[in-house]
Amino acid sequence: MSIANQAWSFWRTVSEVSPRVIREEMTRDYRLALVGDEAERAAFRQLLLPESASRVEREDGGVRLLELPSAPDEGTSAGCAATFYLGAAGEPVGVRGPNGLPFVGTQQQALEWVAQMKPDLCIAFARYLPGIRPMACKRLILRASETNARFAFLSALPGILPITLPFLPASSAMDVLVLTKNQAMLVMRLAAAHGHPPGYTKQVREVLGTVAGAMGWRLLAREIVGMIPAGVGVAAKTAIAYSGTITVGKAALFYYQKGRQMTADEIRQVHQESEAAAQAQAEQLVTSPPRPEELTEL
Repeated sequence: MSIANQAWSFWRTVSEVSPRVIREEMTRDYRLALVGDEAERAAFRQLLLPESASRVEREDGGVRLLELPSAPDEGTSAGCAATFYLGAAGEPVGVRGPNGLPFVGTQQQALEWVAQMKPDLCIAFARYLPGIRPMACKRLILRASETNARFAFLSALPGILPITLPFLPASSAMDVLVLTKNQAMLVMRLAAAHGHPPGYTKQVREVLGTVAGAMGWRLLAREIVGMIPAGVGVAAKTAIAYSGTITVGKAALFYYQKGRQMTADEIRQVHQESEAAAQAQAEQLVTSPPRPEELTEL
């Protein structure tokens, strides 16, 4: 595929990304229960809704916090995404929630626990509660990067192990489109996590275009797997897909946090910093290969 055709496919893929899924994710309702005395609840509420929170965030986030002086009954607890058992300042926070093992740790770790155990609520957490936003965005970026790494790993197998060809799609331009679409969805999710309505196609193009410009179209194509020869190896393709998606995610996060695009040098630095984690992810997948049914789009 020529560089011109790559560019056309790239923008066409971005323009076809639908915000419908993200709109549903960002408007999901939930409750977080805060259990403790009045001072303990007020301190934790301040963590979730800091002074920098907007009026809308305070209003919408406040109704999602259920404050209780003692442990809720079973029915109330089951209706909450998680229940935080609070102590005095500096004491560990206990967390319990449906489909999540009980956890005890610092306030920061407690928020990370919730973002990790409830990935389907990450955008809604971040949208309404700025205190969870950094942890939720981190999980969104990691999830997209791991998904693209699995896709790159599985779709690269036919080039290395021809016996897998009947069961897995061969590496092709379609890999580029799928991975690019996942990256575009990630950018839109990060936008939604910062309170922007879905459908920010212009911002998606700006972020992806900035990364493309910083790394070059040929390198971008390599990052999303399409131009790497099969002989380079599954691990290399996996690492490149992972690091490329991490770079896009962090560039988008920077954009929504700082209100400006990363410079080319900043993008290249972020990419270099992701290489060790990308290599570790590739080695993990080689050691414990994913199942074909995990080859999905976000």
